[in-house]
Amino acid sequence: MESAGRIMPACWNHAAAVQRLGGDESLLQELISIFFEDYPRLAARLERGLEQADFAALREAAHSLKGSLAYLGAPEIAACALELEKAARQEDLSAAAERTQRLMVKVEELRQAMCAFVGDR
Repeated sequence: MESAGRIMPACWNHAAAVQRLGGDESLLQELISIFFEDYPRLAARLERGLEQADFAALREAAHSLKGSLAYLGAPEIAACALELEKAARQEDLSAAAERTQRLMVKVEELRQAMCAFVGDR
């Protein structure tokens, strides 16, 4: 996938995110910043939810992440959040733990991809 002459990582569809925002690249960069400012709070909520088997907290944090990730052009990672949301709804702690770990790894990959892209500008 390419955007503005650069190869984009598979975890992020920059073009779709910019298109969703009417072509406003600066707004996208602002939303990315907001997401990564808020992400540590959501990640901590996921970790606490796992520690306390608080399935409502897991479900709510996963749901928030799912929407934000989809909006930012990361549908595959949003799908990971959906899988976590489903595991929490089923109260499957083992699956929720595995999916939380996978989601956190994917979000870190996304952060690196977005930082690399913004750094290239």
